[in-house]
Amino acid sequence: MGNELMPFRHAAQDNHAFQGDFEAANFLSASVFSMATGGHIAERTAEHIRTEDKDHVIVTFQVQGMLKIIQHGKQVQLNPGQVGLYLSGKPAQLECYGDYQSHSVRIPIDRLTTRPQRWDELGALAFDGSQGLAPPVRSFLTGLLPVAPTLTSSTRAAVANNLVGLVEAMLADLYLPEEEPQQPHAAELLEQCLVFIDAHLSDPELNPQMVADAAHISVRYLHQIFKRSGITCASYIRSRRLERVKADLALGEFATVSVEKILQRWGVQNPSHFGQVFKRIEGCTPAEFRRQALMP
Repeated sequence: MGNELMPFRHAAQDNHAFQGDFEAANFLSASVFSMATGGHIAERTAEHIRTEDKDHVIVTFQVQGMLKIIQHGKQVQLNPGQVGLYLSGKPAQLECYGDYQSHSVRIPIDRLTTRPQRWDELGALAFDGSQGLAPPVRSFLTGLLPVAPTLTSSTRAAVANNLVGLVEAMLADLYLPEEEPQQPHAAELLEQCLVFIDAHLSDPELNPQMVADAAHISVRYLHQIFKRSGITCASYIRSRRLERVKADLALGEFATVSVEKILQRWGVQNPSHFGQVFKRIEGCTPAEFRRQALMP
């Protein structure tokens, strides 16, 4: 039930067969769904997550019964009238009690303007559903499902855009992170990462995770800011090492230093592979490059 929308492993709490009513409607990449079931447990595992190519945020309006959400080391309890949030890209456990009923919306994280690294820090959240935009958003969701089959494609597109905007405005109203550090502009972050890479090229352990940790951002966000500049973090590290190796090979003072020693000087762990990359880019091996560079 509902596994086509987002896979879960379900189990009834009273050893009876798991059953209930599930309605769903898609509006471009956003989805609205309603559930009415008996008590049960739904578990979303790492295996379920691997089968999906997009991460989503799920916002749930509790109508009846009680819902306990456990995710990312956090646990929240939703009673009727409350709003909950969890992420599809992290393992989660949902425990539903009583005559459970809820209305929910699922939105791809990349449709929201919240900084990507913020989602890496979040898990289960709960809000007061009587505040801000929560009541009108709930009414909007409740009214969408019955009319969804009659809507045209253009109307569905308009609904999707408005739905995403409403949910995002509602979350901004309900969830104001405490003492959230101000993140530098993406261009400043990129410059900070480039400086760190240049300063640590000699470290054979240098990798994107180390760069992200130094900038206090997630690896996912690191990849995004590098992607905007048309290069990956790993390829930038490789290209900078290549440049430094070439510079040393062309220096007369290093003429008696072995090529392997120069590669080690710049953190190259696999000389054979690096030599292949070097030849593909420069058209010659590091040793041949040195001979040509030092030729009178």
